[in-house]
Amino acid sequence: MTKKKRYRRGKRKSLLSVLFKYLTYSFFAGILTVFCVVLYFANGMPDLNNLQTAIRNPSVIVQTYDGEIVASYGDMYEDVVEVKDLPKYVPEAFMAVEDKRFLYHFGVDFIGFFRALYKNFISGKVVEGGSTITQQLAKNILIGESIVTHYDKSIARKVKELLLAVWLEHKFTKSEIMMMYLNRVYFGAGTYGIDAASRKYFNKQARYLSIYESAILAGLLKAPSKYSPSSHSKNSKERARIVLEAMQEQKFIKNADEIENKESGTAFSTENKIESNRLYFGDFVYEQAKKILGDIEDDITVVTTLDLDKQKAAEEAVNFYFDSESERYKFSEAAFICIDRNGGVLSMVGGRNYTSSQFNRVTQAFRMPGSAFKIFVYGAAIEYGYQVDDKISDAPVKIAGWKPKNYKWKEQGEMSVLEGFTYSVNTVCIRLALQIGIKRVAQFANKLGISNVSLNDMSVSIGTTPVTLKDLTCAYATFMDGLPIWSFAITEIRTKDGKVLYKRGQEKRHRIIDQEVLENCRILLREVIRRGTGRAANVDEKIYGKTGSNGDDDAWFIGFYDPKNNSNGVNDTGFAVGTWIGNDNNKSKMTHDSTGGRIPARIAARFFKNVIYLNKNNGNNVENSKKTKNAMDSVLDRL
Repeated sequence: MTKKKRYRRGKRKSLLSVLFKYLTYSFFAGILTVFCVVLYFANGMPDLNNLQTAIRNPSVIVQTYDGEIVASYGDMYEDVVEVKDLPKYVPEAFMAVEDKRFLYHFGVDFIGFFRALYKNFISGKVVEGGSTITQQLAKNILIGESIVTHYDKSIARKVKELLLAVWLEHKFTKSEIMMMYLNRVYFGAGTYGIDAASRKYFNKQARYLSIYESAILAGLLKAPSKYSPSSHSKNSKERARIVLEAMQEQKFIKNADEIENKESGTAFSTENKIESNRLYFGDFVYEQAKKILGDIEDDITVVTTLDLDKQKAAEEAVNFYFDSESERYKFSEAAFICIDRNGGVLSMVGGRNYTSSQFNRVTQAFRMPGSAFKIFVYGAAIEYGYQVDDKISDAPVKIAGWKPKNYKWKEQGEMSVLEGFTYSVNTVCIRLALQIGIKRVAQFANKLGISNVSLNDMSVSIGTTPVTLKDLTCAYATFMDGLPIWSFAITEIRTKDGKVLYKRGQEKRHRIIDQEVLENCRILLREVIRRGTGRAANVDEKIYGKTGSNGDDDAWFIGFYDPKNNSNGVNDTGFAVGTWIGNDNNKSKMTHDSTGGRIPARIAARFFKNVIYLNKNNGNNVENSKKTKNAMDSVLDRL
């Protein structure tokens, strides 16, 4: 053998040995890296030994005093459903649409992942997900154990999810994983678990679900609010069709068309339907219940103050004027609250669409009340000694360069305190505040529940102190009896077996407004409705109130209906209302003429009319006929 051949062979052996050595090093380095990653991310992972028993949250049912369900949270029913107790097509529906290879992968499905990646690429959008049922369960567990949050999109969260999915597959059988998944998954409207969803949407236990109903529930998971059979039946049916086709493709069923034609007309139950916008009230009650009880450990029923007739009237009034006038006046949100004379919340509209935004504009939005704040200035002035017929100049004022203007008001010279309030003249209100001192104004507002009034800014006299609609309405309700008002929505909390955990007692309240002061303030508030800025709400002689506007950002009407003679003492009739319109983003302005005397006062008027007359006279629900609407608006437009 020549030296040249021996050299080449030796060189070849040398290259192979080096390559083998590097591959060996890389292999062990990879194993070490994986081990370190697993060790690092395994720290703080949940205890899997308790998963099969700790798979539900206590249920919280929010209802009216007569048993009508308003909202539900947690698992509505305590039944933990096992897969063996369900028809086989129930888990098959979920596998068909959520994880076709559930029975074959080890928690992570690389085939399914790359298939979804390919389909999404050729479609130019996301049409299929790559996560398995086990991964979805892992994510649910991590969120439920507060190890990650819903909004966590980090790589660390994804790694933890993958590790937990693999470990779940190692520790549990496929049947056990499917059981935990079906009992944890979210089906919309505060409902978790297959049995709770079956009872909610179809009024039956999960073990009695039909194939079509199973397809509806499986289809819900993609977007629970969009595909809800209660509120979006058309979308729900279209999505169920996709699930049935997937089941047929996977040979779980033979004929999707036959099943759809047979069952689609009768699948939806209208019983126990919860109006999604009433979840504004439900959320408010749920938070109050947690404050009362602390951690909720038992299934509970929360009995509330909600009056469904007044709730329907509020929704109808807000919807009517939003649909007909929001484009004209350029407002995108509206809110409404009604409370009784003791502070019980009778109705609440927290916004236009709960599904789009859960932000409650009754309880969470702090907005400037504008002229609706003036009652605190005038109340403090009357308490100080002013009479409603005392004269005040309406001439322009100038304070350290600040020159407040009056909206559509021509200077007349002197006018009475009553006229200044009736026509909401800014300069009269500011002069009153200057003469009695802003400290007295702040003290008067504070005892009615409005705090944080600045003592160094005279502009607060015309409404620059941010308030919530709830608090401002409670403050106005004080003028019904002169007693302090603290809003509440819960009258009783009891466990599922009837044990009373909380019962609201009768509060001892002491008068905070002197009787003479109260009567004069009521004169002011009534005159606004009779012939002032709030006359659009003058559908009854026992309505009192005030309008308010904050430039083009906020428009308000706050008032009350009080049918009793005030000198006869307190009774349980009458109620206060507050309504607001505007835009969440103040960069979007309403029209310059979108004052409180226009849409907010008209919303209140429609509510007053529906509640006081239509329901009172014949017990009917809110009248929706075109004739009645046109007749009422014709009257209002003449005011």
